[in-house]
Amino acid sequence: MKQLSFELHKPKAIFGGALLKGNPKTKRPLSSKLPVHLVLRANQSTLRTNKNFKITADEVERTAKKYGVKIYDWVNVGNHIHLLIRITKLRLWAAFIRELTGRIAQQTGVQWKFRPFTRIISGWRRAYKTAREYINLNRLEVHGFINRKDTRNLKELREIFDG
Repeated sequence: MKQLSFELHKPKAIFGGALLKGNPKTKRPLSSKLPVHLVLRANQSTLRTNKNFKITADEVERTAKKYGVKIYDWVNVGNHIHLLIRITKLRLWAAFIRELTGRIAQQTGVQWKFRPFTRIISGWRRAYKTAREYINLNRLEVHGFINRKDTRNLKELREIFDG
C-alpha cells in the first residue's frame, strides 16, 4: 500500500473580478505586509465625469484614511479604478471595501460589474515597480498620451517609462 503524500499548496495571490464564477468557496488572499493591487470595475464609464471624478477621489482618500489603508498610487480610468494599497489591519478589509464601494455607488449612481479584484504584489522591488508602471500606463492612456494597442508587452511598457 502506497503512503498518501502531504503537499502544501501555495495559495493564489489573486482573487475576484471576472475570475469569480458564482459564490467563491475560498478566502480572499490578502497581506498586511505586502502591497495589494485593487481593481473596482463599473458597468458604465461614468466615474470620470466632472461631478463623479471629485466624488470618487474624495471617497477613496476619506475611506482609506478612516480604515488605515495606505494608498501608494491610484487612477480613475472611467469604467474602473486601480489602487495600489497596503492594508495595515486585515480585520478592517471588509469594512473598508464595503464602505468604499457602497459610498461611490450611492453618490455616483454607478453599478459594479464584478466583485473587487485583488492581487498581492509579491515584493517591494521589481513586482512593486511593475505594478506602479501598470497604474501609470493606465494614467497615460486616460490622458490620451498613449494607446493600449501601442504596447504589446511589458518590455515595450518599460521602454515608454525609461524613455
